[in-house]
Amino acid sequence: MSSHNIKQVRVIARQLAARAKTDPIFKEQIQKDPVGTLTTAGLPQEFVPDFLRETQLGDVSGYIGQIGCSLTVI
Repeated sequence: MSSHNIKQVRVIARQLAARAKTDPIFKEQIQKDPVGTLTTAGLPQEFVPDFLRETQLGDVSGYIGQIGCSLTVI
């Protein structure tokens, strides 16, 4: 189980999801390097698969991950 506070992670995830909707360059960076982009932006790595699924950015090439606990980003 993660040591991260899920409420804090959800806040970060929602901010990143909003940014991806309004910033096409950021969205493209997520699509090219989801783990690198999202962890650099503050999202813990174990939540990247949930973020991608919840934001429907999950069909990015080169990324395979396990689905963990739900973030409920949207």
